[in-house]
Amino acid sequence: MSTKNEEYIPALGIRALTPFYDLIQRTVVHDVVYKRRLIEMADIQPGQRVLDLGCGTGTLAIMVKQAQPTAQVLGLDADPQMLNVARAKAERLSAEVTFDEGMTFELPYPDASLDRVLSSLMIHHLKTADKQRTAREIYRVLRSPDPASGKPGGEMHVVDFGKPHSLYGKLVGFLLHEFEEAGDNFDGRLPEFFSQAGLNVREDHEFLTFFGTMTFVHGLKPRA
Repeated sequence: MSTKNEEYIPALGIRALTPFYDLIQRTVVHDVVYKRRLIEMADIQPGQRVLDLGCGTGTLAIMVKQAQPTAQVLGLDADPQMLNVARAKAERLSAEVTFDEGMTFELPYPDASLDRVLSSLMIHHLKTADKQRTAREIYRVLRSPDPASGKPGGEMHVVDFGKPHSLYGKLVGFLLHEFEEAGDNFDGRLPEFFSQAGLNVREDHEFLTFFGTMTFVHGLKPRA
C-alpha cells in the first residue's frame, strides 16, 4: 500500500525490520498455518482470478498459486521493498504471480474483475477511513453474481486481528487499542466495515497468536 507520500505503515512498523519479516511470520506468528486455512475457506476454482491484498513478501499469493496452479494470481502492496522480495521468492519457487504496487483503497483493477480477494494481517495497518475505503474497493472489484448461469458473486476472505475473547487476547488488545489502526480490529469492527460496503458478511473461527487473537471474515458479493 503506497503512494509517493509514503502513506503506509511498513509491515513490521519499522522499515529496517523488513528483511526479518518472513522469519518473524514463520516462527512467531506461524503464518503458514492460518494462510493455509484461509485458502481452504476461499475454495478457489480453476481459472479464477485471485488477488492477495497487501501481499507483503508474497507468501499467501504463492501459496494460492501452488494450491490452484491454473488460477490467475495477483498480489498488491504499497511497499516496493516488500514487492522486490515477493518477486524474487516467486521466481525462485517457479510460481507465476503478478505483483503490482498500489494502495488498497485505490485498486488498479476494473470493476467486477476478480473472483476472490484474500488478505492476511494487513487491514489493521489502515486508519478507519482507509479501512472503509478499502472495503468499498473490494466490493467494486469482485465479480457480481450471474443469474443466467447461476454463478455466485465473488468472495472476500480476510484474516486479521479481531475482537479478543481470551484473557491474553484482551490484554494485548488493551495495550494496542490506543493506536487507531489496531483499535478498530480489537473493537470487532471489521465485519461492520465490509457489510457497510455491500458484502454479505460472516465472521468465524479464531486463531490465537503471540500478538493477539485473529479472526476470519468472509464476504460474498450479492446481486445488486
